[in-house]
Order: sequence, then structure tokens, then C-alpha cells
Amino acid sequence: MNHSRKFYLAALGLFAAASSTFAAPKWEEMDYGRFLSATYNNAEGKPTFDKKGCAANKGIAIKLGKDVDGTMLFDTDLLRMAGGWTGGFVKTMGVAYDGAHGPNPKPADNAQIVFQTNPQSPGWSKGDDFKDPRKLPSGPGAAHVPFGPLPREWAKYKGLYLSGDNVVVAYTVGTAAILEMPGAEKSGDTVSLTRSFNVLSKGDASSLLVAEGGEGSTATKEGNIVVLSDAKNPDARTYIAVSGAPVGASWNIADTNRVELKLPALAENQAFKVIYWRGTAADLAKGQLASKTVPNLREFTKGGAAHWPETVTAKSTMSQDENGPYVVDTIGIPDTNPYKSWIRIGGLDFFSDGRIAFSTWNGDVWIGTPADEKYASVTWRRFATGLFQALGLKIVDDKVYVLGRDQITRLHDLNNDGEADLYECFNNDVQVTPGFHEFAFDLQTDPEGNFFFVKGGPVNPGGRGWGPLSDHNGCMFKISKDGLKFEVYATGLRAPNGMGISPSGEITNGDNQGTWVPVDYIHFVKQGEFIEVPDLSHKETPPTEHPQHLCWIPYDWDNSNGAQVWVPNDKWGLAKNTMLYLSYGKCSLFRVLIDKFGNTMQGGVVKFPLKFDTGIMRARFNPKDGQLYVTGLHGWQTDATKDAAIQRVRYVNKTVTMPETLHVTDQGIHIGFTAPLDTNSASDVQNYSIEQYNYHWTSDYGSPEFSVIDPKKKAHDPVEIKSVKVLPGGKEVFLEVPGLQPVDQMKIKMNLKDANGAPVPGNIGNTINAVPKEGANAQR
Repeated sequence: MNHSRKFYLAALGLFAAASSTFAAPKWEEMDYGRFLSATYNNAEGKPTFDKKGCAANKGIAIKLGKDVDGTMLFDTDLLRMAGGWTGGFVKTMGVAYDGAHGPNPKPADNAQIVFQTNPQSPGWSKGDDFKDPRKLPSGPGAAHVPFGPLPREWAKYKGLYLSGDNVVVAYTVGTAAILEMPGAEKSGDTVSLTRSFNVLSKGDASSLLVAEGGEGSTATKEGNIVVLSDAKNPDARTYIAVSGAPVGASWNIADTNRVELKLPALAENQAFKVIYWRGTAADLAKGQLASKTVPNLREFTKGGAAHWPETVTAKSTMSQDENGPYVVDTIGIPDTNPYKSWIRIGGLDFFSDGRIAFSTWNGDVWIGTPADEKYASVTWRRFATGLFQALGLKIVDDKVYVLGRDQITRLHDLNNDGEADLYECFNNDVQVTPGFHEFAFDLQTDPEGNFFFVKGGPVNPGGRGWGPLSDHNGCMFKISKDGLKFEVYATGLRAPNGMGISPSGEITNGDNQGTWVPVDYIHFVKQGEFIEVPDLSHKETPPTEHPQHLCWIPYDWDNSNGAQVWVPNDKWGLAKNTMLYLSYGKCSLFRVLIDKFGNTMQGGVVKFPLKFDTGIMRARFNPKDGQLYVTGLHGWQTDATKDAAIQRVRYVNKTVTMPETLHVTDQGIHIGFTAPLDTNSASDVQNYSIEQYNYHWTSDYGSPEFSVIDPKKKAHDPVEIKSVKVLPGGKEVFLEVPGLQPVDQMKIKMNLKDANGAPVPGNIGNTINAVPKEGANAQR
């Protein structure tokens, strides 16, 4: 993706900072809630590749207490507390915030680091073993560090509970189930950071990683307290204590500066608290460490007071132009709200009663209740916050599932107050690197209830090439209905902002022009196949060719893909199971024409004569009104005029006349329409023209358009149409074009009218993979 948006965002930030008369940028004004999930760099701005300090590939920055300006960062891959600090929350920077390419969020600029741990170390040992058990990624370009969660039998993140100002993380260590709550306690001018633990079920003995000093630092025991001293400033110390430690627990200092709490067998109902305090010995003498009381964390697992009680009622705008069979209504969204939440929509779905839920790029989930069956207005309530770039959402059995870069989260409202209290980790097996561009896109289910999503490659700043690779970059994934089984379904994707699954279980994807991707395309996916980008094939010997796509899409028609969706019934003006394709870049909707014969699939797209306000990339049919709802955002290059919109493509019960079928033969091209044409315009060969050209499949960013006749020349070739015939019934035309050969891109232009004299959408962009003989049976 070409993120030209970053220049606007960066300029906005500089402009706002230059004058106090202007509001802060949206990403700084936004209230993100009690926590924020992201990939985090350390305080020096270095990623986990640097192997130092409070950095995490899957981090949850958690605000501490109500009256203390402190934060802890929890690593959900390694079940490790990456660090804790006072002096602020986090600096929101990077592509989803200020638009910058490369950086990730990090501790606030004024953060005073109290403790940190190594980004490559598990937070809990297995027996006495702290060695990272995860395997290194393999293949060309692979990173030299492991990614992803610890093995389930070692430790597993289960989710978090939100109760008032308290955030409790839940996980297992072996067979032990544990709750942990980060906190802070203030005494006079001193602040202690705390980690409270409750053991819910027993398990084997293990050690807890507590803190690690930087190079040259030392840790020493002073009675029951461990003192971690800096190398550059020995008088600046972190004091560490434990309250309620089980009998037999002891401190262990490894490698002179690594602090571990060695615990005996974990027993049900054990509770203890680790306390951190930062300062000089003289300061410590004046103050005191946190209280010894260990809270009962079960009290915080039942839901708490609502955080976002204010609702936003937004009026919808109904189209008054009903000349065509489809109109576009704009559904009211809470883009102006009390929480200054930056609304850029990444996922959308409907509850069975017609309520709407959407997720945003900056981590929210909102639920909307329509005022009536026409959705004349919608009253919105903020349901969840702090998710990691939530670019996919699916509702299953009226339960909200959200895709972030780190995991699929299942949201639960435990006390029925309209807000999520349990952010359950449904599955977090996907690997995440510090690459700024490796977005996770969409969330779909197949007829058996399995979940699917797609993930991009870690594109370098500027769009060409890749950062260090994990085993999951550029893949499509399948997750079982219960969330327990995770598998790579296909490989070789660059930036696939959307996919689709047909009612019969056919799986499709699009992709975005860039390295190894000449232009956008539509592909029907087979399990285990390589699709397009050799660098992301995860094969020791990269493929030298890719499978055939259904079609390539001309760059001037679609420069950045969205999802695919199928018409679910015959009530929307088109036949049931008609496939639709969304363009994020051109804010456009296309009908897909499928030409299938034998094992060959090919086809093309035709654009609906509709325009949308934002980069549409997600679509759902509403089970209540049967209409198509599309949504998206303005976050990277697009023709969008708004940061976000939900728009309804409403069928107004008029005859739809547009191309419906496309079939290529050795004698020409058959094009079927949904309704009869005006015979005079349809039979005039002057109303048709065809051109064609090829692409080069290389590691370059995209491809020029090359002549078929002279493959070295950058040109389009005209294709002669010898004659045109309108078949009986007036719903199909045959363009006589003998000598057709496979070609990457064909454009068929038609200037036709329907039976009532109205213009017919008539430009088809298609691909020819094979040319059967006239009369061969085609499945259209």
C-alpha cells in the first residue's frame, strides 16, 4: 500500500504542536480506555529485535490505579511483564496513529522506567528452565529471533478482565490457572508498582521473571529485598519485595542482574504480591513500599461499573436519487463522540435483531441500535476499547469476535451493562513481528463454523521489500470453531485487505499492488497453495510461478483491494450467490463475472455506477432488511473523502440491467445480461471496443502494462471485433473475436442501453487463462 496519508497526518501533528490555539491531533486526543494493545518499542524506541528493555510484539499497556500516572506492559506471547514506569501512559506513534512508517508506540516521553525484562525471555519458567522454547522462523529472509506464543503446555494467555480501574490478566502456567493484576500505590510522594497474583488451580513449581537490569547493572539481596542498581548511576535503584510469598519461595539472581522469584508447587488459592519501588536509598528511608495486602482478584472477574455510559445518536441520510435500481444511503456513525474516539472502521457485522457492531483501527468496538427498520438514525454505545488494530469483526451466535494483529478476541458483557468486561483470547497463535505494515485483515467463517483471516507481509517503509519475516507473514489462516486449532491455509500474500467465503465454502482473497504483485487480483484459494509473492511463500526454494487468478483488475479501476461478499438471496435485485468485490482505493463496488469450465477459472469485474465516501473494504448483508452494508476507513492511499462511513446499498425494486455472465471461446466472447437490452444499441458493433495487455511478474513494485504483440513494448493492443450478434431474448450478446489467446488483462468497453433506454454499466475488466472451443460447456 502506498501510505501517502502519512504526510497529511505528520503535518497535522506538527501544525497542532506549533500553536496552542489548535486542538491536539486525533490520535493524541483519543481516550483509549484502561489499556491499549499494540506492538511496543522500548523507551529508547528500539523494537524487540534489539532484545533490550520493555518492548513486546504483542503488548498490552495497562494504566495503573486511578490516581497514579503509571503503566505496566504485559506481553501476551511470553506471559511476561515487559516493564513498568511512572510519568505517563504511552506515546501513540506509528502507522495507526500519526501515520509514520516504521515506529511503534513506546513508553511516554517522560516515562521513568521502574523495571524491565528481556523481550526474548518467558515470564514464567517451566520447572527451572527459562530458555525460550519457540523455534526460529525458517526460509529466506527469516528473522533470527522466534515469534508467537509459548507452547500451550508451558503457559497460555487466556484474556483479561476489566472492572472499574482494574485490569486483571488471566493465563495458565502448566496446569495452574493464574490471575495477575498490575497496580500502583501512592504513599506521600512515593509510588510503588505492584503485581498481585491469585492462583486459581494448582500446578507444578515454577519461577517468575521479576526484573532484569541493563548491561553492567547488578542485583543484590538486602534481607528480604532485592536491590537492582544501574551501571551508569549506582545510586539509582529499583527495590523489589514480595508480600504473601508461599512458604519455600526464594529470590534467585541469575547473570548478576536478572531477578527471579522461585516458587514451590503452586497451590489453589495462593495469593502474593511483588512490589517495585524506584529511587535512592535516602528516598526509600523517607517513604515506604506498598501495603502488604494482596487483593482477591476474583472480585474483579464479574464486571464493574460502566466506563462509556454516554451514547451517541447519529442521523442517517437517505438517498433521494432513485433513478437507478440501487441507491446509497449513509448510516449515521458516532464520528463525534464524548471520548474523542477516532472512528476509522475496520470490521462490521449484524446481530440477529438487526443491531450493528463495528470495530476500529484504533481498537474500539461500538454497538448501534437503529431507531426503526429503515435505520433513520442509530444510537451508538462504546462496547470495548484497547484492541490491537481491529481490522476484522464477526458476530457468531450473537457474540462479538474481533480480529486484531495479536489475536481473535471474543467479547463478553458479564454484568449486562452494555460494555465488555471479559476480553477472552479466543486464539492468539498468530506470530507478530515489529514490522509496521503486517496488518491482519478481515474475519470470516465458513459453513462449518471455522474462522479465517489473512495477514500481510512486513512491508518496508516506502512499500518495497520486507523486514525480517516470521513464519506467518503473508498467509491465510484457518482457526477451528472452538479456537483450539490454528493452521496456515495458504501462503504468498502481500497486503490482502479482505477476503471472502461463499455460502458453499469457496474461499477467495484479493491483494494489493506492490512487490511481486503487478496489480490487484481476485483469487479462489485452495488449501495449501502458494498464491502470489515468492518471498512470502515460506518455501526454501521460492516458487517460480503462481497459480492462475480468477482475474487481474486494471490499476485505474482498483489500486487497493477490499473484501468479497456473496448475495445471500434473490431479494437484492441480483441472483442468489452473485459474488461482489470491494475496492478500498477507488471507493467502488464491483460485480464479479465467473467463467468456469473444467478445472479452469477465469472471469472479470464490472463496476456498479455508485460512489462511496470512504475506502470500502468490509461488507455484510443485514439479516433484517436484506440490504448490503459496506464500510471502511481512510488510513492509507484512497480516493476516500471521509475517515469512515457505513453506507447501505439499497435495492429499490427496479429492474437491474448489467453484465451477468462472461464466457470466452475460440470464436469470441459471450456476455450475458440480467435483463433485455435495447436491441439497436446492442447490435451496433461501433458501441463496443476491446483492448488487452500483459503484466510482468517480478519483484518490482507493480508492473507496467506491456503489449501482447510486442512483449517488450509498454502499450495496449486494440482487439478487432468482427461482428456483434444479439441472441434471442435480448439478454446476451456475442462478440465475434476469433483467435483469442490467454492474456493477463482485457478491457471490454460497451456503450449500451437497457430496454427502457437507460445506460447500462458496460465496462468489463477480465483475464483469459484458457480459450475453450465454441460450444464447450461453461459453468457461469
